[in-house]
Amino acid sequence: MPFEGNKRKMTGKTAIQNILNLYKARKRQKDWSRIFTTVYGKTRIIFYAMKGLGDTMIARQFCESFTDYCRKEGDPDLGKIVFCAGAWVTDFSVEKGDINLYWWWSMNSCDDWLERYVSGANIKPDIICCLSSATLDIAREKGLRAVMLPLGVGKEFIPLELNRSGIGYAGSKGHKNREQEAIITEPFRDEPGFEWCDSFRAPKQLNHFYNTKKIILGMTEEYQEKYGMVNNRVFEVLATATPLIIHKHPYLEDMLGFEYKYQTDTAERTKELSNDILTHYPKYREEFLEYSKIVRERHSYYKRIKALVQFLKEKEE
Repeated sequence: MPFEGNKRKMTGKTAIQNILNLYKARKRQKDWSRIFTTVYGKTRIIFYAMKGLGDTMIARQFCESFTDYCRKEGDPDLGKIVFCAGAWVTDFSVEKGDINLYWWWSMNSCDDWLERYVSGANIKPDIICCLSSATLDIAREKGLRAVMLPLGVGKEFIPLELNRSGIGYAGSKGHKNREQEAIITEPFRDEPGFEWCDSFRAPKQLNHFYNTKKIILGMTEEYQEKYGMVNNRVFEVLATATPLIIHKHPYLEDMLGFEYKYQTDTAERTKELSNDILTHYPKYREEFLEYSKIVRERHSYYKRIKALVQFLKEKEE
C-alpha cells in the first residue's frame, strides 16, 4: 500500500525535522541566553535573560535584591515565578511557572513587538511588566494583565573613593543606533582616555568600572526612547555618582523625578558637556553625589520588588 507507506515516511521526516528545529532553537538559546535562579522558602525565581551586558546586570541585580527583600520582609510564598525578558526570540522555550512574566524592556526594533512576542512564545505570559505608561497602555489595550515595573539599581552600585580619569561606555557592541553613536561615542573614539567595555558579568565589576571614570556615556535604543523606556545604565551610573552624558530622552526626567541637564542631541553639545565636566570635575562630583542618593533611594530594585510582590498578592486575593 504505497499511500500508507508514503504517509509513514512523511510523518517520520516531519518528526525528525521537528526534533532538529527544537535542537537548533535550544542551541540558539544556549548561545544567546542565561538562566538565573534564586530560592527563598516556598518562592523560586527563574529568570531567562539574554547574554548582553545590560540584560545580565538586570537579572543578577533583580535576583540578589529579591533575596534581600525576602530576608527583610519574609517569604511571599508565590511558588515558581518565571521571568522572560528583553528582545526575546520567540522560538526560545521557557518553563511553565505558577506565574509567568514577560519584562518588556526592549522593542526589537518593531512597533508590534509585544504582539509578536505573545503570539510566538511557547508559554503565554500571565503578566506583562512595563517600563513606561505608554507600554502599560499598549499591553492593557491588547487585553493583557500588566503592571508598571521600571528598571532600577541594586545595592552593588555605589560611589567609591577611587582615582578617576577618562571617559567610558559599557554596553554590548554591534547593535547600537548609528546616529546616536555619532553623537555620543564617536567624538571620543580616538582619545587615549576613552574605554568601551562589554565583558563584565558581575554588578560589582561594572560598579568598579564606573567609579574609575570621570564621565560615562549613555545611549538608548531608538524604540526604547519612542515608547518611554529608560534603560538600566541610567540608574546604575547615577547611583555611582558618576557624571552621565546621555542621548536626549523625552521621558528621562519624568522617570528620574528631577531635572537632568546632561542630555545631548549633537556631537558638539556632547563635547561641550564633557569639556566642562572634566575641567570643573570637583564641582560636578558634589552634584552627582546628590543624584546618587536620590536614585538609590527612589529607584532601588528592593522598591521595585516590593511593588511587584504587592501586585501579585492583590491578584491572588
